[in-house]
Amino acid sequence: MTETPSSGISAPYVICVGTTLEDTAGIAEAVDRRAVVLVAPDTDTARGLLREQPPASRRSESADIIVHGHLRVDATAREVTWAGVNIELSAREFDLMATLASDAGRVWTFEELMSRIWKTRYLGDADPVVSAVKRLRKRLAVAVAELRVVSVRGVGFRLVVPD
Repeated sequence: MTETPSSGISAPYVICVGTTLEDTAGIAEAVDRRAVVLVAPDTDTARGLLREQPPASRRSESADIIVHGHLRVDATAREVTWAGVNIELSAREFDLMATLASDAGRVWTFEELMSRIWKTRYLGDADPVVSAVKRLRKRLAVAVAELRVVSVRGVGFRLVVPD
């Protein structure tokens, strides 16, 4: 049993990690209001749900802005800029860029990217991720040559931001 901080009500929690919407709906029906069902696209998000965090409405605005040198990713405005110049991205390209920039230099696996961006389970087909990265690379190349999305063969991708 877990007590929710805001209400003081004790209820068991069921955390669905990387499940489809159909699977999650089935779980919600099965618990029939006897538990709180939380959905997380990946284990890092699930861990965040388990830690007590302030509600999104009370988060500081700076928590939604990622800055690495000349790179600025504003999640609230859904804007990416390099040295003050706006880089036009589609919604999917922005989600990919924001994910990669959230931990620049880290290798993001195909599984993590599918879970975070497409909200679905990775079933061994990396094509959606590879295609999105290819489109993102083209957009970045127009704006700035130094910023790169690097392939890690058979694993995934990482963002390389120059100092």
